[in-house]
Amino acid sequence: MITVNATSKSYAMTGWRLGYLAARKEYTAQMLKVHQYIQACANSIAQKAAYAAVTGPKDSVNSMREEFKKRRDVLVKGLNELGMECALPKGAFYAFPKVPNSAEVASKMISNGIVVVPGTAFGTEGDGYIRISYAASMKDIEKSLDIMEKVL
Repeated sequence: MITVNATSKSYAMTGWRLGYLAARKEYTAQMLKVHQYIQACANSIAQKAAYAAVTGPKDSVNSMREEFKKRRDVLVKGLNELGMECALPKGAFYAFPKVPNSAEVASKMISNGIVVVPGTAFGTEGDGYIRISYAASMKDIEKSLDIMEKVL
């Protein structure tokens, strides 16, 4: 069995780009041959923070999961109320609402201070969608929904 995981979602370490894997020694020996040529070392601060996260108390994991759930629910409800069809995300912290004229809408949102990614960045099937992160404060999510209402 091979387990691959990261710290960004479970430990609210977005942007740190730090992951880990657990596997039998003979597997990791082979993986390291590839890894050493395609990956730069994670900085020492990120490594120490991740170590503290995975070995320390898990209280914050549960509280952040609940907080992300609240943020998700507020964002998705707001997007649907604005006429963007948005399914409830079941992982990560991104909403992917359906938006007519998504490239134009994304451009308008970005120029109004809301960072979104056009769905086409994720392949041709993403056309007509935008990606929005809810790894932001509740205050910022609510402010963004107000701006989106004006933009739309």
